[in-house]
Amino acid sequence: MAALAYTILRPTPVDGAATARQQVLAYDKGRGPVVAYNKWKWLKKTYWIVPQNGIYSVAQSGTDRFDVIRGQTVFRITDYFNGYWTGAVTVKLTRALVPACQYVLGEVTPQGRVYMTMYKADTGEVINNPVGTMVKKQGEWTMVNEMTSPAQGGTLSHWAYMLQSKPGDRTFKDLPFAHQSIPKFMSSCPKGPPIRR
Repeated sequence: MAALAYTILRPTPVDGAATARQQVLAYDKGRGPVVAYNKWKWLKKTYWIVPQNGIYSVAQSGTDRFDVIRGQTVFRITDYFNGYWTGAVTVKLTRALVPACQYVLGEVTPQGRVYMTMYKADTGEVINNPVGTMVKKQGEWTMVNEMTSPAQGGTLSHWAYMLQSKPGDRTFKDLPFAHQSIPKFMSSCPKGPPIRR
């Protein structure tokens, strides 16, 4: 495999350790991923939910109709490698009779910028590309995500401070809007794929 080659215009410190250029050079010399690439590895096997105050979206239809709808989205991050992560996503909206099942491929930079591609779980078709930022609120990491995607001839727009939910948390047993446990809410969707190395 050819060595990776990067051009760094202005080195910036990462995690107070080495400059970005030094970290790239360390990777190029075959020492494997360095701290910056593994900063978010704790995301693996975590669940992320929409809290009560974030369940609202706006759906656009026709030329001038904008309706508030409610829903819940849960991510189960399956795998993490070198700043990339995969997972399963389950979405339930007020007007949907059944949850939508999706896969996600996410990227997160050492600075916490998030970019995702969502795929239909049954066809692999790309649905949308949400963006976000990892932000600490009250000492806990949140994933502030936003997106607009085509939906039923119009669009659906949503943003939320997604929160981590763990077994034992109230939200793990009783999701906002859905009023189901996370395992029950996600039970009709397939598990997220791993990243093949």
